[in-house]
Amino acid sequence: MRIRAFTFFSKTYQEVEKAEKLLDNLNKEYNVWTKRISLPPTPKDLSLDKLVEIPSVRNSNDVIYSVASLTADDRRLSQIKDLLSISNRFYANVLVRDVKNLEEITKLILSLEPEDATRFGVLFGDWFLVSPYFPISTADVITSSFGLALLYTDEVMKGNTVRAISYADEIGRKLETELKVKYLGVDVSLSPWMEKSVGEIIERRSEKIFNISNIWTMHELNQEILKASLISKVKPIGFSEVMLPVSEDDVLRRRAEDGSLTLTNLIALTYVCAAGIDMIAITRDKVTILNLMKALYSIRRVKMRPIGMRIVPTSGGKVRSKEFGDIPEVKVI
Repeated sequence: MRIRAFTFFSKTYQEVEKAEKLLDNLNKEYNVWTKRISLPPTPKDLSLDKLVEIPSVRNSNDVIYSVASLTADDRRLSQIKDLLSISNRFYANVLVRDVKNLEEITKLILSLEPEDATRFGVLFGDWFLVSPYFPISTADVITSSFGLALLYTDEVMKGNTVRAISYADEIGRKLETELKVKYLGVDVSLSPWMEKSVGEIIERRSEKIFNISNIWTMHELNQEILKASLISKVKPIGFSEVMLPVSEDDVLRRRAEDGSLTLTNLIALTYVCAAGIDMIAITRDKVTILNLMKALYSIRRVKMRPIGMRIVPTSGGKVRSKEFGDIPEVKVI
């Protein structure tokens, strides 16, 4: 098990520098993979270009930032493109509460460069999400605090889910004492990273992806995660469900490339996962992307849980990314 992300939720912009120093001094024994700072919902009277002045992005700094969180009706939506182009450490998200303004979000997505698109997320829900996972992370908190995310596919594969979550919670409580910062809990989402594959877990338990049995398997995984959280007495935050970021999972990537995992399949799996439409390339077509967001909005209304989306438009074929390698284009069927 590894701490995938330590995310500091900064209640105010003034606390960012303090958070950076805190992350610089984070004890290496905890094996934290990524260090992150999430900023509060962007104030209505703040121009997005001013956000650049808040985080001190130093050359030696390995911190990444969720800098902007806007609602779908925000007039500053078009400014996100320029904001993301400034630094590869900047992430942003938009909250969709209803179907209005989806066309503006579609225009924004179509305008983004591939690398920038990987750092922009759409959240379908009622409120901004307090989660360690970027790009859909917002410090919508009462007081500055922190949360953890895990990489624990090996432990789940071996049936050690409770042990992994309990250990992570133990680390969180130790850090709360050491750092004197409130510990919110763990986003216990089961998420992959390349050979640490959620797709492999699903296929070991059911049929090759995609098969209709995968839906039940993912439901069972979610129930195991929930039960393990209760046994561990950990506070789940954020999504806390199975995640399927296709380009971050070797098995999912292969299934998308060979055509056995399509956009329709991923939409079906969204009923039992937090981010079923995540890190895939989709044909650069306004109608397709708009209809996809309407579908996710509908599922969110039925499921009554937040759903995330992160896509990269393509004019044909896979998209090359420095961080993720090849982002496969999924068949729109």
